[in-house]
Amino acid sequence: MREIDQGLKVALKAAWLAGKVIKEGFFAKKEVEFKRFADPVTEYDRKSEEVIVDTLLKFFPEASVLTEETLSQEKNSSWRWIIDPLDGTVNFTHQIPFVCVSIALEYEGNSVVGVIYNPILNETYWATRGKGAFLNGKPIRVSSVNDIGKALVVTGFPYEREGRIEEVLKPLPVLVRDFEGFRRLGSAGMDLAYVASGRFEIFYEENLKPWDTAAGMLLVREAGGKVTNYFGEDFQPFHKHIVASNGLLHTVMLDLLKNVNPPK
Repeated sequence: MREIDQGLKVALKAAWLAGKVIKEGFFAKKEVEFKRFADPVTEYDRKSEEVIVDTLLKFFPEASVLTEETLSQEKNSSWRWIIDPLDGTVNFTHQIPFVCVSIALEYEGNSVVGVIYNPILNETYWATRGKGAFLNGKPIRVSSVNDIGKALVVTGFPYEREGRIEEVLKPLPVLVRDFEGFRRLGSAGMDLAYVASGRFEIFYEENLKPWDTAAGMLLVREAGGKVTNYFGEDFQPFHKHIVASNGLLHTVMLDLLKNVNPPK
């Protein structure tokens, strides 16, 4: 479909333009506001969002827009952009380089384009439905590790922690004891991109938003991986929890998450 090819080109352009904004602000003094506990926003989040939305709608004016900050637009269209203009704002405010722009294009509710760009590390990931996943122009695949003792897991923790701390921590003793290790990068977009490129075997997290996962889930699937919710159901961006893996260790992680009583 010609629109998908054009959508990829436009999404890449928007991500790279937004990346310039993020690079300019990375080491600069920032004004930080908090939307809620541990959920900051800066002027660079907003500037990045403006650049992305302006760029995308110049080429796809008929498309709806769902974005993290303030510029969402609902239209009567089969096409929708889902945007995180700066994923990893906590990292950004602390000058930790795990940040990215995440842009997905949906057609009739299905992700058909996904772009994740980390301007600090100069890594551009992209995928189009049925055509594979790429990092800086080179094809990527999920890892072939099928031994949990050699598997690296990445996770994150929800902003709304009240009443969920004990549940969220339940898998950690097993991850520490039986797996090679686990990490927390602080950017779901980067977590998913790293599963797609074989750096991590598994990513799981609860209470994410569509802009956190819409691009990355397509990357993982196009790289040969598997993406579900905690119940093993085919993942969609509005689900309350996600497990993304190389496919070989997916059932192991689902079994481990059975006891966390995830939100439905």
